[in-house]
Amino acid sequence: MRNSTSIFIRLLWVPSPRPSPGGRGRNAPRRLARLRAVSAQQPSEFLKAGNGCSLSSGERVWGRRTQKFLCSLFFCVLILSLHAQDAVTTLAGQALVSGAVNGTGTNAAFSDPAALVADVNGNLFVADSQNHAIRKITTNGVVTTFAGQLGVAGSAPGTGTAAQFNSPCGLAFDQAGNLYVSDTGNNLIRKITHSGAVSTVAGVAGAGGFLDGATGSALFSSPLGIAVAPNGTVYVADSGNHCIRKISGGVVSTFAGSPQVWGSADGKGPQAQFNGPVGLVFDSRTNLFVSDANNDTIRKIAPDGTVTTFAGAAGLDGAADGDLSSARFRSPAELTFDRQGSLFVADSLNQTVREISMNGIVSTVCGAAGIYGLDDGMNGAGKFFNPYGIVVAADGSLRVADTYNELVRTVLVPFRLTLQISGSPPAATLSWDAVIGKQYQVQFKNDLAAAWANLGASVTATNLNLNATDNNGAGPQHFYRVLVTP
Repeated sequence: MRNSTSIFIRLLWVPSPRPSPGGRGRNAPRRLARLRAVSAQQPSEFLKAGNGCSLSSGERVWGRRTQKFLCSLFFCVLILSLHAQDAVTTLAGQALVSGAVNGTGTNAAFSDPAALVADVNGNLFVADSQNHAIRKITTNGVVTTFAGQLGVAGSAPGTGTAAQFNSPCGLAFDQAGNLYVSDTGNNLIRKITHSGAVSTVAGVAGAGGFLDGATGSALFSSPLGIAVAPNGTVYVADSGNHCIRKISGGVVSTFAGSPQVWGSADGKGPQAQFNGPVGLVFDSRTNLFVSDANNDTIRKIAPDGTVTTFAGAAGLDGAADGDLSSARFRSPAELTFDRQGSLFVADSLNQTVREISMNGIVSTVCGAAGIYGLDDGMNGAGKFFNPYGIVVAADGSLRVADTYNELVRTVLVPFRLTLQISGSPPAATLSWDAVIGKQYQVQFKNDLAAAWANLGASVTATNLNLNATDNNGAGPQHFYRVLVTP
């Protein structure tokens, strides 16, 4: 390989947590005053390197149902972070209709869907908080009730719909495939086995408070986010107690934070402080990331319990993109990592989805800061109304619990496109991250004024990576674009 050009494109979107009626945590999904600030869209432009070679930064012209990325290559070495397009569609639910209906896609109905999690088979599970149930969405969009009685709050154990929950807001799988639930209104941590059997792991039903100790007597206060470490230890964002709890070996202990004392101090274990923590997620090195909602920050807890502020600034909310210290959030909710290590944030009161790249840059994937709505659309046209839950699906797309719209949405993130030149005579090879099941078409032209031509036939992705080679890419300049149908 003589020369290579790599283009990294990212996409953003927005969520927000809501005030809790009786029995619900302060940062559980809730209805809030509507904000009205608009973030400016950066226009498309050509970026020129010092040696005179250039790349287009992502075409903002859209076909009716296609997502486009355009690049031009002047046989040089250049690596750039570029703006591109997002796409937001509705997977399941009826916009602004609160209900308790099973069915396929938009025939189903939810009531304030909160956390989302995906199993190894690609099924999606939803903490349907005000239906007091855990719902399941299969890979073909069929919504069923996995556990709990739709519309009936309670704390009874049982199997499937014989069990009861009260405003569940957090979900996490362990490595054995058991589903753990933050049963927020009951102040319990529950477990659901493969067969749907529901039991209580820790806490006392209906007894909110703070107490470490044996799982049967320990107390929580509005537990929200939940994560399970590879060794099976369960971590809980104990939101009302402003700390992170740990469940291991039949004992509940405080992992980080000063119980019942809110603040923003970094430090180790009890020296650190949180203010209404919500989302939890582990990275590949078992660092635990926390959306510290009322501090408007993302925190990081090392395996030894040392807490640092990873992104944002405590007490300074906003919607600014940028590096970790200058970026701002507004009540961030759930978190998820993609397979490349980028962290996605449901930035609930900003009504957006944010991305924190591995090189420490925060950007907005989709949604419009402070603008709520229910529209599907591309290139910033998609809108949310208090997005809360977020997860990377097996097909490579994002799923978002759009809480106040009563929807589960699908987000196509602008993909990473790499362009390489190799061989003699030189050939151009394009490769990119794909979403399984989507159709991609590579196009090219040798002059900006020329019409686009297809580079081979379109391809439907069957895995998470695709590539295409132009064996005629030996001219003085070539322009390429990849179109995907959402």
